[in-house]
Formats: sequence, structure tokens, C-alpha cells
Amino acid sequence: METHKVLDTSALMEAKSGLTTVFSVVEYPKAVEYDIEILWPEKEDFILAIKLMAGLYSAGKPIPGIDVLIASMCLNRGLELKTKDRHFLKVKEIRADFKVETP
Repeated sequence: METHKVLDTSALMEAKSGLTTVFSVVEYPKAVEYDIEILWPEKEDFILAIKLMAGLYSAGKPIPGIDVLIASMCLNRGLELKTKDRHFLKVKEIRADFKVETP
């Protein structure tokens, strides 16, 4: 199991195993049948998500709130996000330390 990468819903649907967030499991409940480890948000993730969203709004590049929270969870844990959703690259534009893998 590749546990250093967090699978967003789009990647989780294909991987069938790995590390993901509770938000991806909510979006894709079939994932509970997979070999997955689930990350849960903590207070610090919400605090960072608010700061990230403020930065995204200032840059004129907001993305969905849940995705900002997923990005904050990855940043706070030093993990890379694997996704097909290219809008996560907007987070990288305001936080160079955000690690994201997109096709």
C-alpha cells in the first residue's frame, strides 16, 4: 500500500487501495470495500484550509471547499496528493510546498 500519497476520489476509484480522506470515502462509498487507510481532519486542518481559501480568493482562483480541506490535510502531514482534478494545481500556485501529482 502506497501510504505516502493521499488518493483523491478520482484516483481512489482506480487504485482500490491506499491512503485517502474521509471526504473521498463520502464521495465514493464503495471505497469502504477497498484496502484503504482513512485520514480524518483535525482542527489544524480547518485552520489552514481557511487560510488557503483566503489566499485562493485573493488570487482569484477559489476551488471547492472540501478540496481546500483535503489540500490542507496533505500539507499539515507532509503528504502528496494524487488526483486527476487539475484545479488542485491552484493550491500549488499559492503554496509551493504543496505536493500534488496530476496526469
